[in-house]
Amino acid sequence: MKISQRLQQINSMISGHYDHIWDCCCDHGLLGMLLLKRNAARQVHFVDCVAPLMQQLTLDLARFFPGQAAELLHGLNGITKHDLDGIAQWQVHCLDVAALPLGQTRDQDKQLIIIAGVGGELLVELVRAIVAEHSERRLEFILCPVHHNYYVRQSLAQLGLILEAEILLEENQRFYEILHVIKDSNASGQCISPSGSLMWENLRGDDLALAKRYLHKVIGHYQRMPEDKHRLGIINAYQAQLGRITGSLFP
Repeated sequence: MKISQRLQQINSMISGHYDHIWDCCCDHGLLGMLLLKRNAARQVHFVDCVAPLMQQLTLDLARFFPGQAAELLHGLNGITKHDLDGIAQWQVHCLDVAALPLGQTRDQDKQLIIIAGVGGELLVELVRAIVAEHSERRLEFILCPVHHNYYVRQSLAQLGLILEAEILLEENQRFYEILHVIKDSNASGQCISPSGSLMWENLRGDDLALAKRYLHKVIGHYQRMPEDKHRLGIINAYQAQLGRITGSLFP
């Protein structure tokens, strides 16, 4: 299957090596397979709550990555363990992302949780549940909501997460914000801005044109929405970003 530009961008944002990468709401598992191929983690976990999808994915992984199963699921019940050294292992989990079994891993393990392709409100619910359940752990997230980016960013900031990186992407006439954020009580870093920050820096050429199109679209969206107490503040925040990147006080 063709791998979308969005999944390729997420893959390119993952550097270094992790003990566990959790590809959540993984659908056909294409992103996780990219990560397996380049040994991005000691173990890549594929997580979704749709049982038929997970059954098919288990068969596909057994076909394309034979001998790398950490826990091979038989009808999503029986488990066979394999001991592998130096090769990325895979494991399939048919469960709610809010219930990730991080407790089955070591406290010191380096964890990356990827949640992409879901609505902003659901994404926040999932991150909030994971953070609450594993409050003492250092966790990294790569998040790509399909909408409600302002709300997502506000909520992540309220949870105390810090910003590592952020990317703006356009694919099939849709815009996506991809955020790499970290939960670490001992770390200091960039605060998460509701209207974005790093992705507006040093823009040139096509990237600048992309940013302008996106900001005009977002501002127009909120201007068409019914009046509420938050709407004007959100519009002002995005207009200020547009003014900064265009060098104009009144974009």
